[in-house]
Parts: sequence; C-alpha cells; structure tokens
Amino acid sequence: MLHKNNTMAMLFRRKFIYVPTFFGWLLIICILITGAYLSLRHTYSFLAASKPAKSKILVLEGWIDEKCVQNAIDLYRANGYEYLVVTGVPITQWTYSSPFSNMADATAGSIRRMYFKDSIYKAIVPSAVLRDRTYSTAVALKMNMEKWNFPYKDFDLYTVGAHARRSYLVYKKAFNDGRYIGLIVDTDPSFEPEDWYNTSRGFRIVLSELISYFYSLLFFHPDEEQFKKLITDGFYFDKIQQVRLDTDNEFADIRQSPLDSVNVPEFSGLKYYPIDPSYLVKAAFTVDTTSPPFEMQTSKTRRPMYRKYGLIKFTLRDTSFVLAAYQNLDYLKTHPDYKELFVPFKDKTNGKTTYGAGRYLDIPIPATDSVVIDFNLAYNPYCAYAERWSCPLTPMENYLETRIEAGVLNYH
Repeated sequence: MLHKNNTMAMLFRRKFIYVPTFFGWLLIICILITGAYLSLRHTYSFLAASKPAKSKILVLEGWIDEKCVQNAIDLYRANGYEYLVVTGVPITQWTYSSPFSNMADATAGSIRRMYFKDSIYKAIVPSAVLRDRTYSTAVALKMNMEKWNFPYKDFDLYTVGAHARRSYLVYKKAFNDGRYIGLIVDTDPSFEPEDWYNTSRGFRIVLSELISYFYSLLFFHPDEEQFKKLITDGFYFDKIQQVRLDTDNEFADIRQSPLDSVNVPEFSGLKYYPIDPSYLVKAAFTVDTTSPPFEMQTSKTRRPMYRKYGLIKFTLRDTSFVLAAYQNLDYLKTHPDYKELFVPFKDKTNGKTTYGAGRYLDIPIPATDSVVIDFNLAYNPYCAYAERWSCPLTPMENYLETRIEAGVLNYH
C-alpha cells in the first residue's frame, strides 16, 4: 500500500479547484444562451456584409433571383458601370427541355428582356464541374478577363444574402493579384433577414453558408491550375456532348431524319464510345492537289467528282498514320463558299463495334500547315441507317491499321 502511495505521489499531485454553485451554473447557462442568441441575431449580417463598390465592371452571379437581377441592372445604370459580366454554373435540371444549358445564358436572356442594351459578357463553368462551383466560376472569370482585355482590373461582385461573404472569400482566393473587389449584397427575398432562424429555409441557408464559409476559410486551399484544366477539359466534353445531342435531335425529327420514316418513332438515340481526349489529335497538313479529279466510288451508281486536297499526318499511340483529305467538287460548284474537307476512314473496329464500311470526319480547310482532327466526332455514313442513301466508299489509302475507339458506334 505504501509502495502504491509513493507511485501515485510521483505521478500526480492534489489540487483544490472551485466549482460553480447552483446559482453559478445558472449564471453560466444564461450567459451562454444570451451569447448564442446574439450570435444567431447577427449571423446573417455577418455573412451578408458588403464592401464599397469602386469599379466600372459589375460581375453578377447568375444564380440569383430575377428580382435581384433587376435590382442589379438598375444599379448598373445608376452607377455608370461600363461592363456587365454574368457568371453561371450548368443547369442540372430540365436539361432536355430547357433552351439554356447554364445559368449565365438563362440570366442573360432575362436581362435582355429588361431592355438592357449593353454587351453582356459571360463566365461559364462546364457541366463536369460539380464541386466548388463558386471558386470555379471565379477562376473561369479570371481566365475570361485575361482574354477580354478590359481597361480595368478591379470589379464589383453582385450577389445575394448569406452567400455573400463566402463568395467574396473565394473570389479573393482566385484573384490573388492584389486587385480590388467590391461586394454588393442584395437581400434574399425568400426569408426575412432579421428573423432568418424562424423559417426553415432561412435556418437551412444561413447555417449552411456559415459552415461553408468557415470551411472555405480554414480548409479550402485550391490549386488554380488544376481548376483551369478541369474547366478547359470540361468545355471540350460539353462541346462533344452538344454535337451528339444535336445529332440525336436531327435523327428524331421525321422531317430531316436519315432514318426511314417508319423507323423514326422507334429511335432512342445513337450509341457512342466514351469521349476520349486522346483522340483529339494535332496533325501536320500538307496541301497536295497534284492528282487529277476523280469519280468517288459510292454504295450505289452515283459517282460524285472529288479531288485529293491534302495529306494529314498524325501520331496516335506512338504510331504514325496518314489520311488523305478530299474536296467535293460537285458540292463546291453549287456552294462556292464551302470551306470543308471530307476525310473518310476505315479502321480495325469496322464490322465489330463500328459500321463495316467505315466512318467519316469533316475538317475545315487548314489555313496553315497544321490541323486538329477529332475522332470523337467521327460519324457514320447515312447508309448505316437506311438503304436509300448513296454513300462514298473509303479509298484504300485511308485504311488505318489500328483501332479508333472513338466516335459513333454501329447502329443496332
């Protein structure tokens, strides 16, 4: 027992402390409740604090309520702004029925209905950006302002309610070059700011923005270059997806569909390889019009006149390939402004996952000795969809000894 007491004495020492009495605890609880109440009362004003407006550029967050958009336009006119920029994230609902793909375009459309006559600049993020969208729009704005070459660097940000302080914080993280950013905060019309905690929407928005603000302040340290690449790559994916959507709409429209009319009602969309940026290839282009015009073989008796216009030399998976590009002389006669070349090709996917007779690409006539070809845009001859069509057959020189796993797949 003595040994145990000696050990305890070596490791611990006894101290006397004061603990609250009943009235002491009551006072502490009252102070905490009062502090919490005062914090709640002032949380919205903390999150919705503004910064003086000093610039000639007004940047409007495109997600805000239309009444607030009208207020922003009134402010633009009253304060003598010279440039209006609308930021916007993709619209993720009603994408099949909405005429707009992002909030910037939709808000700009509303602004035009407000009789706004000045130019509207738009900073948009692609649909691939699903997280950290406020920061992404700030980076997209920075990328665009470098191209727009405005005479001013500073700008005023127009936003709404409890989102304001976080917007300002992440914009300052993106624009870390010392420029001044003003902050104009409109009132959120969906709840009363003074009594935000008395409505479910106000409670949800304010507490969510409070947590998001401190997360952004303490833990959000983004890599700007990574976001720039995500935005650039995302726009490329959106471009290809839009081409595919437009093609499907064409096929589903009985007035212009290449399908036989009896098959149009059953059409449910074309199938494609997943978009693969590695098939977006920069190639060398050599003009070569020395060969005489020739009759292009087709799937029927039609023989349109073509000429070889040039050679496309490119590397894919460390292997060099050459494709000939042709000019449709018959079409050129009736369309003298036509500036595209026809690139039919076959590869080792034909007859398996892609159409057996090959696929096509169209490219603009290059102005230099280089050209970009994108096999993600490879499309089928109309003969793949109906027998009534007469389609050019791929010349032997455009047979590629590799698999081009990009573009449209075989139909059915």
